[in-house]
Amino acid sequence: MNVLHRTARNVSIVAVSQLIMWLATLGFTVAQASLLGPARFGQLSLALSYALFLSVVIDFGLGIQLSRMVAQRTGGPDALGATILARVVLWLVALPCLWLVTVLLGYERELQLSILVLALSVLFVGIATSIEAYLRGQEEFTLPSVAAIAYRVAAAAVGVTVLLLRPDIVGVAGAFLLGSITYLVVLVIGSRSRLGLEPRLEARLAVRLMRSAVPLGLWWVIGTFAFSVDMVIVERLLPDENVGWYAAAYRLFVVATIVPTLVVGTVLSPVLSRLSLGPRDELRTLLDKALTALIVSGVAIGLVLGLFADRIVATLYPADAYAPAANALRLLAPRVVFLYVNSVLMYTLVALHQDRRLLRTVITLAILNPLANLVAIPLLAQNGAALVSSLTELGWLVWQVRAMPNDLLGSASLRVAAKAGVAAVSAAVACAAVWGQPLVVMLLLALAAYVGVALLLRIVEPSDLRALRGLISLPRAAAPDLARSVAATAQEKVA
Repeated sequence: MNVLHRTARNVSIVAVSQLIMWLATLGFTVAQASLLGPARFGQLSLALSYALFLSVVIDFGLGIQLSRMVAQRTGGPDALGATILARVVLWLVALPCLWLVTVLLGYERELQLSILVLALSVLFVGIATSIEAYLRGQEEFTLPSVAAIAYRVAAAAVGVTVLLLRPDIVGVAGAFLLGSITYLVVLVIGSRSRLGLEPRLEARLAVRLMRSAVPLGLWWVIGTFAFSVDMVIVERLLPDENVGWYAAAYRLFVVATIVPTLVVGTVLSPVLSRLSLGPRDELRTLLDKALTALIVSGVAIGLVLGLFADRIVATLYPADAYAPAANALRLLAPRVVFLYVNSVLMYTLVALHQDRRLLRTVITLAILNPLANLVAIPLLAQNGAALVSSLTELGWLVWQVRAMPNDLLGSASLRVAAKAGVAAVSAAVACAAVWGQPLVVMLLLALAAYVGVALLLRIVEPSDLRALRGLISLPRAAAPDLARSVAATAQEKVA
């Protein structure tokens, strides 16, 4: 089985789990928005933003570094143990700082408690993702997929139940905590019983890993700040309802990023690290195929969000309460396209150990983004934050294209992007001719027109289409494997 076929099979395994996770997450998000209302939904989203930033701080690039080390055969169980130890220490240092921030900013007690509960869940997730990063480096995806399903489904089931009994953001935070514990338990049981994984905690190795991860870690932390500080600024400058509207749009944007998370962040990143050690031919081929797939899919999803933002918001959220979120979602649609391409370029540069160059750029973005938000948000409210978010992603894309080695990135991807743009415009024109039909009809028409024009323009080569037809059976084969693994893991937990 060659690299492309093996990668496709791994993508199919993860795709089954991601579909289940996507449905659970979307349902949970809609329940939060509907039962909490814009103001408290905005508070919950703010708490989740702090939890996200804390998770990035304790990750400090160690997950990417561990996956890269395992893929390049420079790290083993000792590196996993050291990574876990380093993350626990970082969490113990960061937690008092986070609590101090909530006090200085004068958050009410319910919001403070929610942030604290979510911070505790971050600790369990940090340990679990260390194990997952190790398994990804070995290109083992079934067990992490099972654990991720358990996490999302448990959190959603408990969270919706809590919301129905008593709409309370602390209860929702508790649901995330329970999900994170489930996530870790499944990974620990599975990795020990099936793979015999026994990480060793070595303080000296943890210190060495932390030192070597400093450029990557600072890039990871500062980059996350640059792309997530907008939620905090919106909360400081605008009423609670505006925070809820922006949160509603942003949560849908996050759901739309499932494809790069699946294809690049989970499956391709260890493969790119492994291929970066050898001749460039296989790496260049994989990069070309990945860019084509993500440009085509990113433009399609951006097209859907841009055309149907009003209808999507009205369908998923209470229409009267969340109508202003539609314009913010429409302004976030271009960021979806840019992010899809950025994900491939970013992980390729990481695989090539370009950590310091990445760090220099995100420092610039971390300065410019808050300044732009401080100007745009008072003028355009939540729409200003969405606009700045897309422009920041575009700036990140321009820099990464310039940073890529010339022998890896050619003009073929630019032609693919141009053809995808033509297909998107054609789809928009086709929808305009029959505007006013039900959302499902319009959505199917837009996608059919987009795919039809893309095929006419031969964005994807016929040989790739034939290869894809040969791989269609892989997702069907992956589902039983995943189901058997879920059942086996459940039996082990009961035992």
